[in-house]
Amino acid sequence: MKPSIISSFAAGLLLAAAVSSVAYFVTKEDAPKAAETTATNTTATEESTEGVETTPTVEEMQDILSSSGYVVQTKEAAEKAESDWQKKVDAAEEKASEGKESNGDVVYRTAIYVSNGMTSIDVGNALKDADIIKMSGFEFSKEVEKKGVEKYLKPGSYKIDSSMSTNKIISTIFQKQ
Repeated sequence: MKPSIISSFAAGLLLAAAVSSVAYFVTKEDAPKAAETTATNTTATEESTEGVETTPTVEEMQDILSSSGYVVQTKEAAEKAESDWQKKVDAAEEKASEGKESNGDVVYRTAIYVSNGMTSIDVGNALKDADIIKMSGFEFSKEVEKKGVEKYLKPGSYKIDSSMSTNKIISTIFQKQ
């Protein structure tokens, strides 16, 4: 590049900065005047907008929400309901722990939902996340491929538990029909 081009560019930048600075400082003093004008116009507008709805009160909002099908409750009522629910859950867990078998084996049960577009890897990952299988989704997919049933994966809901063997899980989800 030639030095004359660079110096022309620099002079243009300097000129643009100078013009912007002048415009900023000249209009800076006009801003409070514009705010005062807006405040005056707002007062005139408020007087001419009689009959326009305002923000509803708390009672009106509760009525609106209740009529729309929502349950409206206070924070205290919600906290009480939550604590009551937690007590019921704790009692159920305590009752379940009393009835546990002595061998200590835990059986996990889950419903696997297979949707369109899922692959055997996706199914394996879902089973792994639900603690049904110990292998990874990829390893599960390899087991499915060994059986040659990967193309028989159909959308639906399948009930699976961890006491089932891998072969039983595969035959349950990948059904040749």
